[in-house]
Amino acid sequence: MDPYVYKNSTVLINKLDIRDEQELIQVEAQIIIAAILDRHSILEQVNFFMPDSLQIVHRFLFNDLYEWAGKFRSIDIYKNEPVLNGLTISYSKASEIDHDLDTIYQWMKDIDWSSSNPHLNDHFSKFITDVWRVHPFREGNTRTVSIYMKSFADSQGFSFNAELISKNASFFRNSLVLAAVEEAPDSSHLIRIITDALTPAFITEKNNSVPSKNQYQQIGNYRVTNYEEKPFYTNEDTEL
Repeated sequence: MDPYVYKNSTVLINKLDIRDEQELIQVEAQIIIAAILDRHSILEQVNFFMPDSLQIVHRFLFNDLYEWAGKFRSIDIYKNEPVLNGLTISYSKASEIDHDLDTIYQWMKDIDWSSSNPHLNDHFSKFITDVWRVHPFREGNTRTVSIYMKSFADSQGFSFNAELISKNASFFRNSLVLAAVEEAPDSSHLIRIITDALTPAFITEKNNSVPSKNQYQQIGNYRVTNYEEKPFYTNEDTEL
C-alpha cells in the first residue's frame, strides 16, 4: 500500500485535502509558479555541493501542499514510460537513496564547474541524469531538478537558459528517461538541450534566434508532445 495517496486512489495526500487529481495538478502548478518566481530567496541557504540541497529546493517548491516536502521517499517506485515502450527506469531503492546521492555528490565535487571547462555540457548532463535517476522524492523530482539546475548554474556563475527547459518540459523529461536507462543509455537528446541551454549567447548572437521549438518535439519515433503524466506505482506488478 502506498502511504502517500488517499485510499483506493492515486491522488497524493495533500494539506488542502484535494481529492480530485486534475484539480490537484492545477493547484500544484500555481504553487510551483509562485515558488519559482521567489526562488532567489533560498539561494543563501543552499550548499549545492551537498545532497541536502535537493531537499531544500523540494521543500521550498512543495511545502505548501505536502507534509513530506523535502523528505526522501520511504517506498520504492515504478512508472511506465511510453518512450521506453512501457518499461520503467530503475530508480534507487528507498533504502539506498542516501548512499547513491552521496556517491554522486562526491563525484561532482571534483568537477570544474566554470564556463571555461570544455566538458561542462557533458558533466552537467551526467550530474543531472544521475541525480534524476535516484528520484529521491515521492513526486516532483523533475521539477526539483529543473529548478536546481538553474540555481546551481547561478551559484557557479555560468549562464543557463531555464526558460528553454520549461518550455520543452516533455522533451526534457523524456530525454532524461533515455539518459537514465542503465542497460543502454542514450544521452544525446539530453546533451543537445542542455548544450543549447548552456549557450544562450551563441544562440542569440550567431543564430539570432532561440532554437526552434520543433526540434524538441520528437525523440526517435516518439512524439513527446503526446506525453501525458502518469502516476507512480509502488508495486511493479500493478502496471507491468
